[in-house]
Amino acid sequence: MLRYVHGQMDALLRHQAYLWCQSPCRSSPNTAIRPVCGLVVCSRRTQPDGLPPSLFWESDIGKWIESASYYLANPSSAGTPYADEFQRAIDKLIGEMEAFQHADGYLNVYFTVVDPAGKFQNLRDMHEMYNAGHLLEGAIAHYRLTGSRRFLDIMIKNVECFMKVFGPGVGRRPGYPGHPEFELAVLRLYSVTKDPRHFAFAEYMLSARGTSPKALDDQQFFMWEADQRNDSAYGCWMKSKDDLAYHQAHLPLHEQDAILGHSVRAMYLLTACADIGGAFLEDAKRLWAQATEKKMYVTGGFGSEPQSEGFSELEYYLPSSTGEGGCYAETCASIGAMMVSERMLSHDLDGRYRDILELCLYNAVLGGGSLDGKGFSYANKLATYGDESALRSEWFEVCCCPPNLSRTLGILPGYVWSAETGQDFVEVNVYLYISAQRSIQLPNGGGTVEISMQSEMPWTGSVSVEVKAPESAKVSLRLPVADWMVQPKFSISTNPYSQGFVEAVLDASSPRVSVTFGLDTRLVFPDPRVRQDTVTIMRGPIVFVAEDVDNAALEDSMPHFELVGIHESARFDTVQDEVAGVPILRLTTEDVYTLDLSWKTQSKDMHPPLYSSVQPSVPVRSWTKTREPLTVIPWFARGNRGGKGHLRVPFLRVGADLVKGS
Repeated sequence: MLRYVHGQMDALLRHQAYLWCQSPCRSSPNTAIRPVCGLVVCSRRTQPDGLPPSLFWESDIGKWIESASYYLANPSSAGTPYADEFQRAIDKLIGEMEAFQHADGYLNVYFTVVDPAGKFQNLRDMHEMYNAGHLLEGAIAHYRLTGSRRFLDIMIKNVECFMKVFGPGVGRRPGYPGHPEFELAVLRLYSVTKDPRHFAFAEYMLSARGTSPKALDDQQFFMWEADQRNDSAYGCWMKSKDDLAYHQAHLPLHEQDAILGHSVRAMYLLTACADIGGAFLEDAKRLWAQATEKKMYVTGGFGSEPQSEGFSELEYYLPSSTGEGGCYAETCASIGAMMVSERMLSHDLDGRYRDILELCLYNAVLGGGSLDGKGFSYANKLATYGDESALRSEWFEVCCCPPNLSRTLGILPGYVWSAETGQDFVEVNVYLYISAQRSIQLPNGGGTVEISMQSEMPWTGSVSVEVKAPESAKVSLRLPVADWMVQPKFSISTNPYSQGFVEAVLDASSPRVSVTFGLDTRLVFPDPRVRQDTVTIMRGPIVFVAEDVDNAALEDSMPHFELVGIHESARFDTVQDEVAGVPILRLTTEDVYTLDLSWKTQSKDMHPPLYSSVQPSVPVRSWTKTREPLTVIPWFARGNRGGKGHLRVPFLRVGADLVKGS
């Protein structure tokens, strides 16, 4: 996947963006002002060297460098054909950024080449801080890989450019990002530099969001800056110019009691809130609870409103398809949810956060890319409709998801566990049962603790953890126990530690613990307030989906499986299989029915009314058993075998009292 993303960005000249500074066309005589959904943006009709206009070069490049740095940091990358290629590309990009960066530290291609007059004029919509945030995260990853400060110093200079223009006090504007990301990146920078100015700047951006300071005559910043540029336009995702819920800027964070707006923005904002702690951590907990308890899809997807790519104002509004009124579930939002979960776990080892982390990873996040790493999905609707196809795309004009998925897989070891050390002890919090190794240095020359985890998840409930430690060292393992685990058993004694975790203590004399548990196929029912009488098939943390490629006859007769139901007591057969060379489990059931609408054809009127005072001769929900069984595969493995791309996750629930002959 990483090499494919690199190749796509190279083919689309993303990596050549910084060479624009050498182009004779740096001025913009061909720039056109064009409205997009009511939002006025600048675009160049003809770009030098064939480059298409984009606001997002920096974010794409930053995420790719971050991904490549994680890849190169893995010892297994040494000697691979791509290691030298990636290293050369990174070095080349850093050199071009050094040459391109303004004397004051500013670093943005679009506002240097396409729209110089627009610099710092529209933080709400134009992504200057967002782009800088992803470059900064790439610089931090590169620094941790190489120890070189070359890229990091470029980005520190860039951060300080923003700090001179934005912030509290006389002579600075009280601005903050329209798309959160810069806040969490600056907090990551603080973890490297320990410079209190960096922490204070991140804290300021969170504190200022949604406020109406006296310095702006009690105006909200985004409203004020729009007035300054004499701009009354706003995006189609906003109800009006002053509707800032899309940006989570409608109220100060401490006053927000509902998770609203663009779902990726919301998750990145909550990540920064959880990172910084204090009162902002309480904000994150409050909004996170609403997101996961009232506005989350069963796959770990977020965002039911396609127009805003975000959350509905309504709680429990979770349509599965366009035909039902929505569903978006952008891949990046679920990546953001993993980020929030990991930050929350650093404060509070609570199984609720761990469970969401696991759910998102195995379903919404892994499902964002094809198994060969060459296809991607932006939105992830739980059912198709009409002419829609769920087959993935090779790329997108706004290509945030592919490099975001790539960097998430690159840093996956950081999601598996965390550790804290003392003179003669190590405390390890295990978040995910995934095979991994870790080497931990004890302080003051106390030696090294080696930890190895072998796991057969997510298909089999068998895990073992072994440590090699100095004689005097104790290793405290906090091991997750999820609700879906059937009769979990541990090979040594454990004690309850926190909600959803038990503790096992290992040392040189007792270096190993094994965990076994069952993984049963089960049906999951939504909260009644969702107002969907459906069932979803799950096994462990994995959500399953039906595709037309496995169920051609059934899907032909019932397009998109729209009127297909599963018995509430359905039984499933499990078969080992593979998709695109990746081992999976395939489930089949014969307890599948289609909704019987024969009462309509019994009417003398060939087009019976939508509502009628005459009771139909057959109950509205009467079911007929199908001749064909239903086959389902893991949600993440969908869309890899061609076909029409028709699919469905939640099926209508068939109650025993509604089945003919029961």
